[in-house]
Amino acid sequence: MAKVAFLGTGLLGSAMAEGMLRRGDSVTVWNRTADKARALEKFGAAVAATPAAAVAGVDRVHMTLSDDAAVERVMSEFLPALPPRTVVIDHTTTSPGGTVERYRTLQGNGVRFLHAPVFMSPQFARESAGLILCSGPAALFEEVKAVLQQMTGEAWYLGDDPRRAAAYKLFGNSMIFVITAGISDIFSMAKSLGIAAPDALQVFSKFQAGGVIKGRGEKMARGDFSASFELAMARKDMRLMMEAIDGQPAIVLPVIAQVMDAAIAAGHGNQDLGVIAAEVIR
Repeated sequence: MAKVAFLGTGLLGSAMAEGMLRRGDSVTVWNRTADKARALEKFGAAVAATPAAAVAGVDRVHMTLSDDAAVERVMSEFLPALPPRTVVIDHTTTSPGGTVERYRTLQGNGVRFLHAPVFMSPQFARESAGLILCSGPAALFEEVKAVLQQMTGEAWYLGDDPRRAAAYKLFGNSMIFVITAGISDIFSMAKSLGIAAPDALQVFSKFQAGGVIKGRGEKMARGDFSASFELAMARKDMRLMMEAIDGQPAIVLPVIAQVMDAAIAAGHGNQDLGVIAAEVIR
């Protein structure tokens, strides 16, 4: 049975700590709002009054905090009390630059540190299902790999570049945001057309839009803009979408239309829709 400190017990952190407790770990929790930590007592967690008290005698420290500043603040409180050889694993979504600076500082001070943000909901965390992204020393990853796999089902090691996991987490979240905004625009279109929102989503039970990432995305990454869907024709479809929205609020479609117009004005109308990324990847 491992002795673990878990710092930060918000929605995701509390679910991850609960999963550890269910798997039989001895977990001491701390949260800035103490009531959120005390909610885990019914699952067998011990509650610490401070981050320093939480890390006393533990094998691992896990963190799920709000941002870089919170990570820096909490670490400054517990590092003086950290037992030698204890592994610190940060699951917080943080900036790539901040993560690099933190990693170098910690490595220089002999702290064994991995950055390991996750793609998982609180419910998935309780069920130990999802994906964890890991950056840091390979030997340290191998040491804790089995533990991380128990937490999420899959632990993906991205190398010793400390910014890589932070970057990939932002890539993934950006796609979540874009898709969410796109769904909102579909609902606006559906409302204007008198179609219920749940009915509008039925098209995606047949049309798997996520395939665009592999198909068109891989071509775009190579700078291959040979047309399978000409930009000029895509802009015509965009006009139809905006007409269908008919004054309802739209989040992303008007912005995309502007980018399409600029690319067409630059002479890319007969190239593939993916050419809108030309200025980014050239």
